[in-house]
Amino acid sequence: MKRPLALGDAVQTALGKGVVREVRNNGRLLVAIEGRGVVFDSADVTPIDVTGPARKRARGGTPIAPGPSPGPRLVREIDLHGLTVDEALARAERAINDALLADASELRVIHGRIRAALHRRLRDIPAVRSFRIDARNPGVTVVTF
Repeated sequence: MKRPLALGDAVQTALGKGVVREVRNNGRLLVAIEGRGVVFDSADVTPIDVTGPARKRARGGTPIAPGPSPGPRLVREIDLHGLTVDEALARAERAINDALLADASELRVIHGRIRAALHRRLRDIPAVRSFRIDARNPGVTVVTF
C-alpha cells in the first residue's frame, strides 16, 4: 500500500514534474509546476522517488548516496538588473515559486526598467495575492502571497 502524498513531496503530473504545496479535501492536491499552482486529484499524480537508485560520485570516484534535499531557499529579495526581459521574468517566476514553497509571505523584486513587463506577468500568476511599488524605491515591487 502506498503512503498518501504529503506537503513537499515531488510528483509527476500530466503537465510535468512538481512539488505538493497543499493537501486539500477529497484527495485534491495543489501542486507547484514551473511557478504555477495547479490542482490535481491525487489519483492523477505519481510520486517521484527522489532517494531512488540515482547516486552521485565524489571526486575520488566513491559513490555517495544522495542526502536529504536542502529544499527551496527562503527568498526575500531578488535583483533582476542586467538580465533581458525574458531572463528576468523567468528568474522572477523561479523566485516566486521558491518563496511559495518556503511559505514566505512576501518577496521584494528589484526590477528597474522592466516594471511594466513584470507587473503584467504578476497579474497572471494565481498565487500572487497582490503587489505594489515600494514607497521608498520605485524600482522595487513588493509581491504578497
